[in-house]
Amino acid sequence: MTIRVLVNAALLAIPIAVTLGILFGLQSHRSATGQPPLFAPEPPPIPTPKPKVPHNGITKTRYCQKSIGITPETKGQQYTLNPNQWNWNTGDPGGLCLNVTTFNNGTYATDTTAPQFMISWQYPPGPEDNPVHAFPNIQVDTDVFPATINTISKVDVDLEWSYGIGNETTEGATLAELTADNLNTNVAIDMFIDSDKKAAQDPSKAKYELMVWFAAIGPATQPIGFAQGSVSTQTLDGNKFDLYAGVNQQKQNVLTWYTDTPVEKFNGDISPLINSLFKLTATAADLPKSGDYLGYLALGSEAFSVDKTVTLYVPKLAIDIETDTSST
Repeated sequence: MTIRVLVNAALLAIPIAVTLGILFGLQSHRSATGQPPLFAPEPPPIPTPKPKVPHNGITKTRYCQKSIGITPETKGQQYTLNPNQWNWNTGDPGGLCLNVTTFNNGTYATDTTAPQFMISWQYPPGPEDNPVHAFPNIQVDTDVFPATINTISKVDVDLEWSYGIGNETTEGATLAELTADNLNTNVAIDMFIDSDKKAAQDPSKAKYELMVWFAAIGPATQPIGFAQGSVSTQTLDGNKFDLYAGVNQQKQNVLTWYTDTPVEKFNGDISPLINSLFKLTATAADLPKSGDYLGYLALGSEAFSVDKTVTLYVPKLAIDIETDTSST
């Protein structure tokens, strides 16, 4: 019996010894070649470091979507940019791209300075009753809004822009060159007003649309009510603006301050253009009241049509809106 046990133990020890010999051999080879031990736990994966963006550098980003809100980081007043191709769909001829240049540290020239941007686009002419393809714009994101108009003490606008022929160009073209390429567009501030706070913040629901045009290029670019003639005139920063009034397809009352000479540089307070509405009498549109709310303000360009790609370049924009509640 004892002999049998010894024999079985010996037979069992042989494969164990062989296995251990093989394992020790493999371990010696792995150690000699710098490999980890056979039964050591797998080391955790080394994370791939993300490329560092220079804190004091700049970032240029391109957006060609139909609509997307872009709110660059800033230590001052926020702005939201949008390609806003509201009357264009993927597959339609033409298109638009919005290029935004942002400072990585979020610090701009002043607390109200907006990022530089450019808008390159080309569309064929649309139907006469619906000719606008897009309104790419930069909207002021301010906690001042919504504010009753009688509390708004100033709306300072410091603006510089140019329209050039070509894609992503910063070189401005002459008015003659732009009209030769059948450009139809404007450069305008768009505002919305309503007696209801929420409606004033929604361009599709507000009762009143108030615009200030710094340019109208091309014969198709006319404000609503243009055929009926101007109902008022104002001069700001040495520039003459005429007011036209009418009703759009959404049944909104549209009031447009229009200049027939492009104003590529403007630095002034446009609140007189808003407040003068309350001194008017009858027009082709109803008029807002001083106690109504201003809930939305954006600068943009209504893109009608053009033969070649053009670029709106805005190297300088700052909009400062202040209120004075003691005036109520």
